[in-house]
Amino acid sequence: MKHVIRSVTSLNGLWEFAFLGDIAPDAFSPLDLRCDRKLPVPSAFDALPAEAGRRGLAAYRTRCTVPPGRPARLEFGAVSIWARVYVDGRLLREHACGYAPFTVPVPVAEHPGREIVVLVDNRFDFERSPMHEERFDFYQYGGIIRDVALHLLPTSAPFFELVQVMPTPDYRSGRIGVRVELGAAAGRTMLLSSRIDDGPVTRHECRVSATGETTLALTVPSPRVWSPESPHLHVLRVTIDDPGLGAPLDDTEVRFGLRRIEARDGGLWLNGEPLRLRGYNRHEWHPNFGPCVPTLQMVADLELLRELGCNFVRGCHYPQDQRFLDLCDELGFLVWEENLGWGQREPTFASAKFKRDHAESLAAMVRASCNHPSVIIWGFLNEAGTDADYVRPLFEETAATLRRLDPSRLISYASMFPLTDRHFDLVDVISVNLYPGWYNCEGAAAPLEEIVPFIRRCFEHIDANGGRDKPVFISEIGAEALYGWRDAHRDFFTEEYQAEYLRRACREAVDNPRCSGIALWQFCDTRTYGGGLSLKRPRTFNNKGTFDEYRRSKLAFAAVREVFDGPRA
Repeated sequence: MKHVIRSVTSLNGLWEFAFLGDIAPDAFSPLDLRCDRKLPVPSAFDALPAEAGRRGLAAYRTRCTVPPGRPARLEFGAVSIWARVYVDGRLLREHACGYAPFTVPVPVAEHPGREIVVLVDNRFDFERSPMHEERFDFYQYGGIIRDVALHLLPTSAPFFELVQVMPTPDYRSGRIGVRVELGAAAGRTMLLSSRIDDGPVTRHECRVSATGETTLALTVPSPRVWSPESPHLHVLRVTIDDPGLGAPLDDTEVRFGLRRIEARDGGLWLNGEPLRLRGYNRHEWHPNFGPCVPTLQMVADLELLRELGCNFVRGCHYPQDQRFLDLCDELGFLVWEENLGWGQREPTFASAKFKRDHAESLAAMVRASCNHPSVIIWGFLNEAGTDADYVRPLFEETAATLRRLDPSRLISYASMFPLTDRHFDLVDVISVNLYPGWYNCEGAAAPLEEIVPFIRRCFEHIDANGGRDKPVFISEIGAEALYGWRDAHRDFFTEEYQAEYLRRACREAVDNPRCSGIALWQFCDTRTYGGGLSLKRPRTFNNKGTFDEYRRSKLAFAAVREVFDGPRA
């Protein structure tokens, strides 16, 4: 959300910094902090040479101004892996999901100068941060990795918490529903004004519920449908009016698109037309910046995806940077946005703190991304133990939460058990991660010949076991290639093997009428875990990228483009 009336100050920039190393968080006091250098925010401190590969406690400090007696709030895009936030030496918030946005109320004070200290820990500690585990197949960095802003809130007056646009079945006519959450307004009657694009101002007298919510029914004056081919966006501005003052108390501005995504008749439909997804899994990562990718690099990545003939990105395996989703809105890419998760098993599901943190992060993801028309699928808990029953309660709760928070989008999770999964009934889209011809094929004389038969076998199994009416999507498939290794044997890890592998997988996905799309694993090579586990990951990288980490294309680029840019169903 953007604001015109409300004062919002970016706190991005150089903050004082200290790497504290292997000390316990409870031994830290912000009053004793001695910083020896400055680092930019946002950044990952362990993406820089001095702390590369090091894990431990670190602290950031900055100062800002808040008018005396004025309430305020800090908004963090993400702090990884675990964080505590102090204002004027007082602990105000602890946060344990390194990719989820969160807010921190700033207590009212009589002095304008305020000191903010953020304590960050990038060590793995299941008791404190059970959503993060060391074995995840992507490197997890530490630091204030996304934007930070200071919001000045109205004094003793209502203010906006959330404005969520909900396109109706009559979206082509421009009719939308708007859910508004207000702070300090529960049970009151409020005067709101709304304006869409350059249309007229409409005034509303609204009764706010005991939970601070109200709804509006609006019509876009000159509606234009959003699609990948024509990514038209509209802007809604809402204000809280005060007749006594003759001026608004607070305002917010959101962008949205008119479009409808459906799963029916065994397929995907966008705006009433059949939809086939062609795309990639993409991590928010670059070797020079870690997870803090510059906007220009995001644009370059999307241009490469466009050149490949893609219309889709799966944001793996955590909530995406809002800048990236803004770009997808504007450039017409469809997006799968998912909550943090990678391969959790029964001990994790038994943790009460994991369940609480997962629920908190899930809600934060939806609140942050609910107005992006590019986002068509909410995902969660990639490759969890869905061949067993212990996941069922949390999966049921997660699916119900997503449908309650946002009934306008589809729900899925990526399963690594296409033939034994027990929970496909919970989702709108059945999504499977398949690696035939790569994993578990050591004894195969011709591994490439396993790809197409296995895909078809999985689809037939799903149809025979109650999934015939649902779309089936290949959410991951791929093979590793080391950039520059080309060899006449065309064996594992060569660019030739990967290119032929992806050619066959893409061709089957495009030609098979039962397949609603494919997301190749992965866009570019990315750093993963180290230590003994990395012996199966050359360079300590997941090398399945069609591009290497510096976005240099492998032979697979031409193979994928040949299929994706050809005749399309």
